[in-house]
Amino acid sequence: MFYYSTFVEYVLCLCLLNQTRMKTIQLITLFGLCLAFQFCSNAAYSQSKDFLMGKYDYTKDTSFVKVPTQFARSNVYLKKETYQAFLRMRAAAFQSGIDLNIISGTRSFNDQRSKWESKWFASEFAPIKDSQQKVLKLLRWWSMPGTSRHHWGTDLDLNNMKPAYYQTTAGKKLYNWLLNNAPKFGFQQPFCANRTSGYQEEKWHWSYVPLSRNYLKAYIKQVSYADINGFKGAQNAKDLALISNWVLGVNPRCK
Repeated sequence: MFYYSTFVEYVLCLCLLNQTRMKTIQLITLFGLCLAFQFCSNAAYSQSKDFLMGKYDYTKDTSFVKVPTQFARSNVYLKKETYQAFLRMRAAAFQSGIDLNIISGTRSFNDQRSKWESKWFASEFAPIKDSQQKVLKLLRWWSMPGTSRHHWGTDLDLNNMKPAYYQTTAGKKLYNWLLNNAPKFGFQQPFCANRTSGYQEEKWHWSYVPLSRNYLKAYIKQVSYADINGFKGAQNAKDLALISNWVLGVNPRCK
């Protein structure tokens, strides 16, 4: 990926070297044009097929930030806009006695493939010989590589990923606070209860919809079943209508 910030910095350096021969208004105009060029280019990349399917290096993408370990487990990255919204939400939650921490953030295609195939060969699933049946069982909780919302830097898993936790007093308090307050900061629960298709309910999974809603729309337009390949069980994606039933099987507020 080409980083347009490098281009902007280069042009600005030329401007500074020649500022004695340029009017201030010209410098300001050129600076604005460079920023607009950078913004448009980054926006276009963020809706490319490679981005949507997680086939990029988010650790080197300048639109991402590594989340400090006081707020997350190690090596968690998010889109900068998602991270800023999370910080605002976290501060509000803290006032209510709730400490929000991120367990999982962005995952690349390769990250998701490692997770998917580790489950594919795990003792719980290894005895299942029928490929499609194994995929269906895995899809209760895990996304196929190239189809996960975690590819986008907009989705995060919070505090505890065990359903039983949300039956405890602390878990109920956390979830009720998120239901009532997370939307104020742009977050929605994509895998909520009472959906007719898709993954099991995940009370810990929240999505920053000002970005993810657009990425979902772009995904539906650009990604086909022919693009979903390169891992165990991929051949079942089309027969299971994975895009219709799982990628789109989300909370209507996330569409």
